[in-house]
Amino acid sequence: MQSRKITMSLFVLLVFATTLSAAQIGRDSHSSSRTLGYYDSATGAFEPLHYTLDAELPALVQTTGTLTVKYTITVDATIPRNGVVGCSANATVSNDSSGSSPNEHGESIATLVSGKTYSCTVVIHYSWPLASASTDKIEVDGAASLVYGYQATATNGTATTVQVVTQRNAHQYFALISVPANGATTTITPSLTL
Repeated sequence: MQSRKITMSLFVLLVFATTLSAAQIGRDSHSSSRTLGYYDSATGAFEPLHYTLDAELPALVQTTGTLTVKYTITVDATIPRNGVVGCSANATVSNDSSGSSPNEHGESIATLVSGKTYSCTVVIHYSWPLASASTDKIEVDGAASLVYGYQATATNGTATTVQVVTQRNAHQYFALISVPANGATTTITPSLTL
């Protein structure tokens, strides 16, 4: 009878141990409630990561307007046959608190005014989502260029292409201006020499 009680006790203990082991094995080891962190080798402790909410982004306000860059270009260089005088302008917003840096670019072809003087106008219509338009600045730069093209014809005479070559280019930084009032037209009048 004594051996029967011992056998029965061992059996109950075995069933209990097996149940506990099975419960441990059946657990989902990839639980979504894990604690993320890092091991601090200086203290020998596990440090959990502390979560912080991102600061709310500033509200963006659509800011529109027109930037007109009217060049006076003096051409001292010789204009080759098939040559064209042109101009370009760039406007980039700096310091916007949203972290964006909107940029606009425009190009145009110059017209002869008289002698060596050309006029060239680049018009940039902009629409920028800005968070701090009242304190933002617009950096304006641009270039005048003298370009020409030459035509190449395939040896069989069936195809032609025009290759554009820049003979002269003058680039300058013109202005750092405050963002104009919504809907305003702003004119900048730089002079360049080629």
